[in-house]
Amino acid sequence: MTGPSATKLGEDGGAGSEPYLHLSKSLRFSNLDEFQYWHQHGPMLGKLLCDGNYSVHQQYEYLCLFAHLIVPSLGPFPSPGRELFQCILGSIGPFELSQNFTKTRSTTRIAYEPTSHRATTGQDPFNRALLPSALHDLKATGAAINLDLHHALLPRLTLSDSDVARLPQSQTAQLPFKTQTILALDLDSAGISVKEYFYPTLKAQVTAQSPTQLCIDAIRTIDSEQLFAQGCDALQEYLQQPEKKTEIFLVSCDLVDPHRTRLKFYLAEFDVRFDRVVEHWTMGGQLNKEDPDITEGLAMLDELWRALDIVEGPRAYPKRPSQPGDPPTYLPLMLNYEIHPGRRAPIPKFYFPISGIPDTKVAAVLTDFFERHDMPDQAAVYAANLQNYFAGENLEETTHHQAWLSFSYAKSKGPYLTVYYH
Repeated sequence: MTGPSATKLGEDGGAGSEPYLHLSKSLRFSNLDEFQYWHQHGPMLGKLLCDGNYSVHQQYEYLCLFAHLIVPSLGPFPSPGRELFQCILGSIGPFELSQNFTKTRSTTRIAYEPTSHRATTGQDPFNRALLPSALHDLKATGAAINLDLHHALLPRLTLSDSDVARLPQSQTAQLPFKTQTILALDLDSAGISVKEYFYPTLKAQVTAQSPTQLCIDAIRTIDSEQLFAQGCDALQEYLQQPEKKTEIFLVSCDLVDPHRTRLKFYLAEFDVRFDRVVEHWTMGGQLNKEDPDITEGLAMLDELWRALDIVEGPRAYPKRPSQPGDPPTYLPLMLNYEIHPGRRAPIPKFYFPISGIPDTKVAAVLTDFFERHDMPDQAAVYAANLQNYFAGENLEETTHHQAWLSFSYAKSKGPYLTVYYH
C-alpha cells in the first residue's frame, strides 16, 4: 500500500515536507492502520526535523526509522466508534511528538508505547507483549543502547504475569490507564538516544505499597554501588513530609551504562497554585541552599506562570488523556526530579498543562520568553513554524495542539524548554 491520493499529498506541502512526500511514493505498509499512522504523523515529523536544521540525510534516516520501526508498533489507528487501548500519552494513538528548545538549537523527540490489537482484545490487557521486540529493533539500528537498567527495573516497577493473574477482571476493566512502559527517542545529530518510562501505579497496587516507596526501593535494590543513594535520600526525605501528599507516578532512565544514566521521578500536583510550584521547585527551601540556579529558574517559572494565566485551584484525577475542547483546568501540574550519579541535589523540571489555552496565546508567550532570555533564533520562527505544523487550521481557535510545556534551568546552558504537541 503506497501513499495517499495525489490530492491528499498536495495538501501535505509546506516547508520541510519534501522528504516525507518522496518517501510516501515508495513506502509499502502492511495494513490500513500503518498507512494512516504514517500520513498522520509523518508530515509533522518531517517539518520538525527540517526546522531543527537536521541534514537532509538525517531527515530521511529518522523518517525511515519512524516508518519501518515505530509505525508497525503503534497498533490500531483510532477512529470514531473504535474503542481502543488507551495510552497515557494523549495524542493520536500511542504516539507523541515534542521539541526541545535551547539557546543553540531545537531537538526533535518521539515518545510511543509499543502496542498491538491484543491490548484492545484482552489477550494483552496491560500491553506488555511488544516491548522486548521494540527495544531489540532499536538496538539493531546501531544505536548505543544498554538494556541493563531495563532488565533490572522492569520486574520491579511493572506487572508480571503473576501480578496480572491476581488482579480481578472486574477491577481491570475499570482502570482508566493500563500503560506499563513508554519509550522516548531523542533524535540527536549524532544518532538516537533512548529513554524508558515505567508506570508503577498498578504494581504498587498489587504489592500493597505506595508508588513512591515502590520506586525508591527499586532503585536502592539495583544500585549496588550506591550511585544514586544521595539523590534518593534527598527525594525520600522531601516526599515523606506529611504535608506533601504527592506520589511518584512515573520513573524514567536513559538506556545507557548505569554509571552515566539519569533517573527521573515524576509527580503530579493536583493543588494548582504557584505556592506549590515554589515548594516543589525548591524542595521546601532545600535546593536553593545547594544550587544557585534554583532561584534564577524560579523567577523564569513565575514569568511563564503569569504570562500563561494558569488558572489556580484544585484538579480532579483525569480519567482519560486531554482532548480538543477540554478546559484549561482539566490537567494537573507535573514535575520531575532528575538524579545524577554521585550528586545529592535533585534537579527539578516543571510541566505546565497548556491544553485549553489558545494556541496563538501560547506561541506569543513563548516568543516573548525566547526574546527576553537570549534565544533570538527561536523567537524569530516559533509562531510561523507552529502554523506550518498545523497548516490549514486557525490557531486562534484551537486550544489543544500544544498540550504541555516543560521548563528547567541551568546557568551554564540557559533555559531548557520542551513543547509536547497533540
